[in-house]
Amino acid sequence: MAERVPVNTADFRQLLQLPGVGLEQAERIVQFRRVHGPIVNDSELSRVLGWRALNESLWGKVDYSAGGPDMAPRPPLSRGASA
Repeated sequence: MAERVPVNTADFRQLLQLPGVGLEQAERIVQFRRVHGPIVNDSELSRVLGWRALNESLWGKVDYSAGGPDMAPRPPLSRGASA
């Protein structure tokens, strides 16, 4: 089986290696990560790409592991001590 693409750390060129992912889809992934953090599963990736479901050719080719600390999910803002 081919190597999996780490969707949360891959650069633009690496994202283009995913079956069915072209320039527009790779840009959507990069923009989503920048604003929302890591993509967590097939369902979320499907929504990011604007597809109803992932194409079978993508199954097993995407690694959803989060990258470094800059890719960690952002917790809700809650500053100050609780009462």
